Amino acid sequence: MRLLIVLTSLCAEGTPILVLQLCEHWQKQGLEIHIVTLQPTPLDLAPEFSALGIPITNFSLGQGYGRYPRLLSQTYRHCLQFKPDAVLSMPLGWHAFIAWGAKVAGVKKVCAHVGNLPPVWTGAAFQKFKLQVQLGRPVTDRLLCCSEYIRQATVRDFKVSTAETATIYNACNLEKFKNLPRPDNLIPVIAMVARLEGHKDQPTLIKATAILKKEGIQILVRLIGEGSKRTELEQLIHSLDLTDQITLLGMRRDIPEQLSQMDLFIFAAKPDEGFGIALAEAMAAGVPIVATDVGACREVLQDGRCGLPVKAGDPQALADGIAQVLGDRQTAQEKAKLAKERALTDFGIATMADRYLAELSS
Repeated sequence: MRLLIVLTSLCAEGTPILVLQLCEHWQKQGLEIHIVTLQPTPLDLAPEFSALGIPITNFSLGQGYGRYPRLLSQTYRHCLQFKPDAVLSMPLGWHAFIAWGAKVAGVKKVCAHVGNLPPVWTGAAFQKFKLQVQLGRPVTDRLLCCSEYIRQATVRDFKVSTAETATIYNACNLEKFKNLPRPDNLIPVIAMVARLEGHKDQPTLIKATAILKKEGIQILVRLIGEGSKRTELEQLIHSLDLTDQITLLGMRRDIPEQLSQMDLFIFAAKPDEGFGIALAEAMAAGVPIVATDVGACREVLQDGRCGLPVKAGDPQALADGIAQVLGDRQTAQEKAKLAKERALTDFGIATMADRYLAELSS
């Protein structure tokens, strides 16, 4: 089977890393894979894809509305050359033009990944997004949603049928997170792994740390990830006099080792969060979790069975949750054990890869 996968870029973050792991798995099954990117940079994961011998092509789309017909035509030409049996588009919206180009070129199956809540709050921008999804409906075989929460919202807000969607959980390489040592820190160390972007909620964690400091609860916080909000977060940390407690570690490729040093994992998410691969990794590592109580986290953590939910966007609620978990280590470890069992059962790469392949196969 030949498979063409379209990525926005090769940035070392959730979706591209997930695709890399899927490629590693699929290559062992004999699939021939090509990668297409829509942005020339960043190229963080280029060495890893090249090491697998996977060809990478960047489409030169330019700016303005001309990008859309160029994407369609370049997809068409690339599919004529590579002759894939199926195309998987990780960006949604853009997938409409990818799908039309692929189908005209004779590709049998085209699926698109849905990783976030439909942004209905953006007004006119959402209407444009919705139009793109509608344009892609005749030539898109399935929208593959990363959680049931996202699937239901996709059906409701994009006005597609249930039959056009499927739920396939995101996944991680569980082998990297097995049998990690547990920390023995004098001062509790907590971490959040996420891009430093507006759709994540590191500011609430920073403010919660300030509240805990006033309450006499000492913790060390590590923010792992990189992004456009770094300077803004640094300024917030400095203004709250937390530079001795909060460290921005930037992008890291040693997440299992980092998690092995953590007493607690924080997943401060906003309502548009789709799944959170970092959350699944923390579950697989057996680290106690405090997460904001939004739809995706509620689903992944099974309504608090596998971690402690707290009110979203509320620094006091998050501070109270951190204090509660640190004060009751036994309950926290019991939840962490259940979380690890769920991750090992539901969030493995092999499980996701097989589900994707079933949708992409003719």
